[in-house]
Amino acid sequence: MFKKSKRFFSSDVQSISPEISAEFDRDKLASALLSVSAAQIDPDIGWVQLSFSGGKKVIISSISHNLAIKCEIEAPYSGQGVIKVSGKQFSDYVKQLPSTKVFLKAELPSRIHLKCGRSSAKIQLVHDQSQSKIDIPDAGTTVKIKGNFIERWVSSFKDFVSVDDNRFYANGALIWAERNSEGVLHAVASDALRLAKASLTEGIQILNLDSSQVLVPKKALDELKRVANIMPETDFILKWHEKELFFSVEADDYTMFAKCIAGQYPPYEAAIPQQINTEIQLDLKSIQDSVKRSLLFADKNKVMKFHFENSLLTMASSTPGQKEGEEVIEMSSSIASPFEVNYNGHLIIGILGVLSGSRVNFAWENMNRPVKITGESQRGLEVFYLLVPARF
Repeated sequence: MFKKSKRFFSSDVQSISPEISAEFDRDKLASALLSVSAAQIDPDIGWVQLSFSGGKKVIISSISHNLAIKCEIEAPYSGQGVIKVSGKQFSDYVKQLPSTKVFLKAELPSRIHLKCGRSSAKIQLVHDQSQSKIDIPDAGTTVKIKGNFIERWVSSFKDFVSVDDNRFYANGALIWAERNSEGVLHAVASDALRLAKASLTEGIQILNLDSSQVLVPKKALDELKRVANIMPETDFILKWHEKELFFSVEADDYTMFAKCIAGQYPPYEAAIPQQINTEIQLDLKSIQDSVKRSLLFADKNKVMKFHFENSLLTMASSTPGQKEGEEVIEMSSSIASPFEVNYNGHLIIGILGVLSGSRVNFAWENMNRPVKITGESQRGLEVFYLLVPARF
């Protein structure tokens, strides 16, 4: 699914000084270790690389077959070279230390010695005589955007990315950009039963643009949301190219590089309603609470009946021979003709949980096609969700 390429991740034989020692700010070290841990496929066996290259900063990084992350932190040190250590042991220990100075000494070639106040530990080094580097290819599209805009945008669709679809090319979010007065950043994600489309229309500066569309894996999106959330006022540079199959994020002393998924994203446009024939509006909290209560009575398939008549919505769920429940909600207006449709209640809860505002809108082209669900409009962000009907 992913092609290995030395252009992305390259390795050179490391050369190290007889002795390396460094002094870290505990909070900065813990934050860097948390960031790079997202690149480890298996935290129990993944490694973290620390590179001491003679400058003022230590480069902390981790690389897996499809994701690489590096952080640079200022720390006085002596000696030069590269060491690798278990990421989980290192990170778990450092985050338990008090917020003060952490002293590291590499007892080569076997282990590192850590000391913080009255606490000390020794961790075995990973015996790998190479150092890994991240080489970012030339970008097709480059955009500049602040962390708070990224966090809102990614939060609206990342939970709808499929992670186990047997169509490997569907296990990612489709991302691309367009230019208007400023720029628009688009994303589409689907888990086969639901679809989310989010368009960010504010706070974007397009530095370079082509027609590239890339499929970004969910793990990279999770990390992008996390780092954008903790750096809301930081300018991030996003780059991607569909021919090189990469997606990268750069900000201050942080870099994330993801290999994108090869393949053509499914033709999602056909699922979007072209003409709305029926539309209703409900109080968001009321329907959230009612669906949650009704789900207590649903069977393992979580399917619920939604009956719309006049100005009332009646939701019913049951486990045959054991339990059943019913909820009634008043709609904002009456409908001309009653109708009934089944949906997976668990999937509806997932959509309602990311909507904005106090009202939710349901719109249909016809009852056999996906329903279009939207919340109240948000400044600079246009989002809608689709949900296919379910069967008992």
